[in-house]
Amino acid sequence: MKPKPSPRARPAAKDKTAATAVPVATVTKSKEPPRKRIFLVDDHPMMRDGMGRLIDSEPGFMCCGGAKSAEEAISEISRCKPDLVVTDITLPNRSGLELIKDLAASNPELPVFVYSMHDENFYAERALRAGARGYLMKEAGSEKMLEAIRQILAGEVSVSPAMASKILKGFSAPQPRGSHSPVHSLTDREFDVFQLIGQGKSTKEIAAKLHLSHKTVAVHRGHIKEKLGLTSSSELVHQAIRWAEGPRSTGEVANSANQ
Repeated sequence: MKPKPSPRARPAAKDKTAATAVPVATVTKSKEPPRKRIFLVDDHPMMRDGMGRLIDSEPGFMCCGGAKSAEEAISEISRCKPDLVVTDITLPNRSGLELIKDLAASNPELPVFVYSMHDENFYAERALRAGARGYLMKEAGSEKMLEAIRQILAGEVSVSPAMASKILKGFSAPQPRGSHSPVHSLTDREFDVFQLIGQGKSTKEIAAKLHLSHKTVAVHRGHIKEKLGLTSSSELVHQAIRWAEGPRSTGEVANSANQ
């Protein structure tokens, strides 16, 4: 009698109660855009520190460095690689206007914003011609400063409404023949000296303010007299004071010098 074959082993039934593995979707956090790097140039350490803290507290901004002079700024900017430079006008040895020109030549894509105590009526157009993308007086306050920084980083040019109106009028209004003031022929440093003479500063005080030697200030005074057609130091002081009293009408210095 043959033995009965053993029944085939049936595969084990799947446990319907067992948990089914579900692929877990990987949740990736969206990266925040990198903060804009802002470099500060001001010869007053307390001003740099205060501005730096303000910028660091603003979302999307960071202060990446600072310098007290144009020479130091050129060196540090190449290392820090900022997205924007904020500079004052008055700096030791070389002015902020000269720094703007240097940066426009070496790094034309880098926007420069002037934040200064100097009257915009005298310096804003000079700064823009030098290559700056904006000008604001410090008396406007920190909120206006941050607003101007945002505008410039967005590719705009930022000046006060009053200055914008003045610039537009200069382009749209026809200029009388011979109305161009000889003051515009002064170099930036000569203009600095002329402004300080108009404020009643002595040669010694001007030298200290601009970090120049007495001899250099005297040379600038001589060039200013020559360009403005003045023959004496008293005439120079008189014309500088008249200019400093307020925005001058075109050609006024030249006309009054001949009276």
